[in-house]
Amino acid sequence: MPFVKGDPNINREGRPKKGESLPDLLEKILSEQAGGTEFDKREALCRKMIKLAFDGESWALREVFDRLYGKPKQVVDQTTRNVSVNISGEDADSVI
Repeated sequence: MPFVKGDPNINREGRPKKGESLPDLLEKILSEQAGGTEFDKREALCRKMIKLAFDGESWALREVFDRLYGKPKQVVDQTTRNVSVNISGEDADSVI
């Protein structure tokens, strides 16, 4: 259907605005004051994860160290046709 000037079916307001994005919404919520504390919810979550790591939760300990120091490099050892090839994480990243 061709464009006709003055057509009442034309959306004169334009495309509707999208709602808040998920990262924006999370940032807004996490910047709020944590109940009964002097720090925000983001810091409360960090403190909780560190407490769980000290309480022996291995996943929390791994997460804390991965965030602080990065994940450890993985070495892939593949042998085909009697030829051994060692590929480190850095080598794999440079190929991609």
